[in-house]
Amino acid sequence: MVDLIHLNNTYLTYLCPLLKWRVMDLESLRKECASAPKYRTFCRVIRGLESKKILEAYRDPFNGKKYVYLSSFGEGQLSNKENPTSVSRDTLIHDIKVSEIAKAFCERGWASEVELEHQLHDKRNFKVTYKIIPDALFHGEKKEGKFKIALEVELSRKNNQRIVEKARQYMDSGYYNYVLYFFSKRNFMRQYIELLEEKLGKESMGRFMFFVDETMMDKTLNLDGVEGIFKGNTVTMAKVFGH
Repeated sequence: MVDLIHLNNTYLTYLCPLLKWRVMDLESLRKECASAPKYRTFCRVIRGLESKKILEAYRDPFNGKKYVYLSSFGEGQLSNKENPTSVSRDTLIHDIKVSEIAKAFCERGWASEVELEHQLHDKRNFKVTYKIIPDALFHGEKKEGKFKIALEVELSRKNNQRIVEKARQYMDSGYYNYVLYFFSKRNFMRQYIELLEEKLGKESMGRFMFFVDETMMDKTLNLDGVEGIFKGNTVTMAKVFGH
């Protein structure tokens, strides 16, 4: 049983965005707070939450940003959900990128709603009904109608069998209109495209989007100019999702 500690309203204001986004850099978290506090005041409170073991932190060696996320103990203070948001060090970089991409889609108006993996797990029977749970689910609408897009962030090369099995699960599901693969390396993207074309057939590729940003690990994310392949054409994210 987790021992409860008192979290005042200020603490709760700073912590609640992490229940949705899991891991955030300090400035993004500050802006999510009601009447965004002064940066120095905000950082002082964050350090206090770290000292209480509510938060854990990570400093990115490339972009210099400090990221914070709920510890297992902190999660226990805020939520009784079956699928906690607490982040594993083993998947921290991946979780940071998923959160940043998903949040950027919301900020640009490319998605009207975003659900991350832990939120989908909390939906009763979601995996049983829809077969597979992505890193994030984007809901949106364009003139063609409403859409649901599964996001898969690929920072490393998975084995061929796993890649194909997962793609087939998406095709069998019928719940997702599209699957968006986001890569950190261009050769990963090329290998995925070649493999899926061979195993699934070119006629099936219209449901898959492939985008790559080789600077995503060491620079601030900027989705507008990110290029990729969709329905056999080279496109930018802004062209596909912009209004």
